[in-house]
Amino acid sequence: MSPHSYQEWLAVANERALDAEAIHKNRPQSVCSVYLAGYAIECSLKALLQRQGKPFPKHGNEGHNLKALWEGSGFRLCDIQDSKGIQTFFIQKWDTALRYETSLPSNPGLTIADLIQGARQLTGKIQTAVRRRPKRRR
Repeated sequence: MSPHSYQEWLAVANERALDAEAIHKNRPQSVCSVYLAGYAIECSLKALLQRQGKPFPKHGNEGHNLKALWEGSGFRLCDIQDSKGIQTFFIQKWDTALRYETSLPSNPGLTIADLIQGARQLTGKIQTAVRRRPKRRR
């Protein structure tokens, strides 16, 4: 069952972010923390889209396509000031297939700790946009 309001999407996003942080704290080399961090970003983007009154896919591969959700919410890749690529990784490379991985796909210079930090920054940016977005009028 999917959330029905932007507040519910934010609650799920924050829960997935806490899960990612907890796994990273207890198992710093676990790719699972990056996988869950991607879901925190996904749910944050869906909260923004819900808040904007824009439709978005809730099922199937497109429902997990962070690049499409990012662009659908009005962001552009150049909106991310990210010289290390720790945030852009999620928009360009994160995929639900990470659930089957035991190590990160080839990403020179990026560590799991870097990616968790990037996810935290990106989720914060998106959730700030959710809070700033005026409620749509009915």
